[in-house]
Amino acid sequence: MLSRSRTFRPGARWAVLLLLCVSGGCVSSAGPRDALGWLEARGADAMDVIGVRVALGPGLGVHARATRYMALGAMWRGPTERELPHPKDGQLRSVPCFFFGTIGRYGGAWFESSSEYMLPGWSTRDADPLLIEREVIAGYVTPHGEADSWEQSFGVGAHLLLAGAEVEVRPWEVLDFVAGLIGYDPSSDDVPVDTSSRSADEDS
Repeated sequence: MLSRSRTFRPGARWAVLLLLCVSGGCVSSAGPRDALGWLEARGADAMDVIGVRVALGPGLGVHARATRYMALGAMWRGPTERELPHPKDGQLRSVPCFFFGTIGRYGGAWFESSSEYMLPGWSTRDADPLLIEREVIAGYVTPHGEADSWEQSFGVGAHLLLAGAEVEVRPWEVLDFVAGLIGYDPSSDDVPVDTSSRSADEDS
């Protein structure tokens, strides 16, 4: 009876392993700053695998993409500054969409005015990345879409008048996420851990 009570079930073994990873078994034992850096890196790796975005504002279009080589669609969201002169004072105006969600391995909330047309092997992003204009409200978002990782993604998106959504997946990033749980970084893209303050404390 005693031996049975001390035997870990398979699920419990995995739970203990994950707890050891988070508490420092798969990161250094230098302190909580390193543990937070490890958690931040794992979160970024997870957003490399799947991204979700929601848009609220004027727009119209639909697209489907299986990497840049199998893509089809057109998407317009908000007029850009150079497209809409105000009738009263002649100053340029825009009515961008409000976005929140993830792009690539980061995300947040932002305003966006963009237009994109895509065919297999070609997108207007190749010709002019400035067709995407963003104003960041919170988080980390690239201003013109250069680092969106759209070329490697599988995804779909749709926007109907005042609301839209996009979902994208990068299956090969699963390996990097799983390897990161046990301390490896095949993609060499982990968020660096800030040890400057710890070094200063040690020197003092």
